Amino acid sequence: MSDESRDLLQSFGKLFQNREFLMVVGHQPGMGGHGGPNGGRGQMRLLQLLHHAKNGMTNADIAEILDIRPSSVSATISRLEDMGLAERVPSKADKRAVIVKLSDRGQEMFDQYDQRVDGLSEKIFGGLDADEQAALERLLTKLNHQVGDLDWADLNRHGNDWPHHGFGPRWF
Repeated sequence: MSDESRDLLQSFGKLFQNREFLMVVGHQPGMGGHGGPNGGRGQMRLLQLLHHAKNGMTNADIAEILDIRPSSVSATISRLEDMGLAERVPSKADKRAVIVKLSDRGQEMFDQYDQRVDGLSEKIFGGLDADEQAALERLLTKLNHQVGDLDWADLNRHGNDWPHHGFGPRWF
C-alpha cells in the first residue's frame, strides 16, 4: 500500500469515528440496521414505503415487498395507527380492498426528517463549492464501484482471522 493510499484510508477512518456523521449516514436508505435488499422489515421500513407510495399500498403489496406474513403486516399497521402515523382507507377502485397510507402526522414526521437531513447535508458538505461536491460525488461513486469489485475473501486466504480476532499471531 502506498503512503497516499494509507493516508486516504486513515482519513476515512477518522470520518467514520465521528459518531454524528455515522448516525446521519446510517439513517440513509439501505444503510445501518435496515438490512436486506429491501432495507428491512420493521415499522420504520413500512413508514418509508408508505412515504414513497403517495397513493398508499395494500396489505398484500406491503407483505410482498417486505417479505413478511400478511398477519405481521396487519399487526405492524395497527401499531402505526395507534401511534397516529398511518391510516387505513377504503379503496376507491376495489371496495373489498383497504389502502394503507401515511397519516398527516406520519407525513409531517417525514417532512421534518427531510428538513433535518437537508440541514445536516448542508453542514457536512456546505464547505465545498459546487465543483468540489461534483468531484467528490464522482470519486465516491468510482470508489464504491471499485470496493464492490473486491474479493474480500482474499483477506482470509492466507489463514489469518482478520478482522474478527484482532492482532494475533495469524494477523499477517
